[in-house]
Amino acid sequence: MKSADKNLFDEAYYKRFYFDKKTSVVDRDHMDRLGAFVCSYLQYIRVPVLRVLDMGCGIGLWRDVVATHYPQASYHGVEYSEYLCGRFGWERGSVLDYRAPAPFDLVICQGVLPYLTPADAKVAMHNLARLCRGALYVEAVAREDWERDIVTRR
Repeated sequence: MKSADKNLFDEAYYKRFYFDKKTSVVDRDHMDRLGAFVCSYLQYIRVPVLRVLDMGCGIGLWRDVVATHYPQASYHGVEYSEYLCGRFGWERGSVLDYRAPAPFDLVICQGVLPYLTPADAKVAMHNLARLCRGALYVEAVAREDWERDIVTRR
């Protein structure tokens, strides 16, 4: 598998997978439940969260979650898609080599790894670990998800 080309993540891609309710891969209720789970767990294990990095932030679904659970925290979205950076004002960057002046209390990386080759995924995981000083939420796809075609092979 080859890591995804930057041209894949254009306006048509986001219309299909995020803005069209018939073909969207996620909805607000799902994000609210997932966010409540992740943030409640971090509160349970007493991880203080003041700085959040959402790596591959997409349309910014985690932004509202962070604002709800950590109103004092700053949220920083980094996105590979030039289209989304222009539309939402995210910082353009890649999970492979993004750098920040200081690590974050919470790093989120959801829906990014399936687009990477195994070698790039390894590089990405090392980079995410370097960017994090508190907690890292990574969504990983199981082999069974690929085999059963549960994950769209964009």
